[in-house]
Amino acid sequence: MKASRTVTQIFSDPNRKWKGAAPASEAEIKALEGVLGVSLPSEYVELLRLNNGGEGELALPPLWFQLFDVKWAMTLAADDSYKAEFPNIFFFGGNGGLESIGFDMRGKDPWPIVAIDRIAGLDSLMIISANIGEFIEAIGISPEERAVE
Repeated sequence: MKASRTVTQIFSDPNRKWKGAAPASEAEIKALEGVLGVSLPSEYVELLRLNNGGEGELALPPLWFQLFDVKWAMTLAADDSYKAEFPNIFFFGGNGGLESIGFDMRGKDPWPIVAIDRIAGLDSLMIISANIGEFIEAIGISPEERAVE
């Protein structure tokens, strides 16, 4: 993400095609961090403070993004079958279909953002962004619009 632009500034752009939900509470965000056992990246926390869920175009594969609300993200993070099938992957969104989008927490922070087809499993893992800041820059715009920026 460009250092001079905050998540709030990015989402205040009227040209972004994004339908966000009401903000997450600080208690919800802290509960999510408690379930995960880590401090979440500040850009993701700022995104949740603006939108506890939402959807819109994405200038990265899979081209559409649905941000999970904190409650659903916590449910997935605590689910033993997800933890066994997708170890150290924290899903925070998807494309509304079979692909889930999340942090690949198997390495060091900053964690890359990955897309995974839940049916195909980890073999389908594709890194779509080097970090959450770059990912947030791609929310709400089409690939064509991003190419012009």
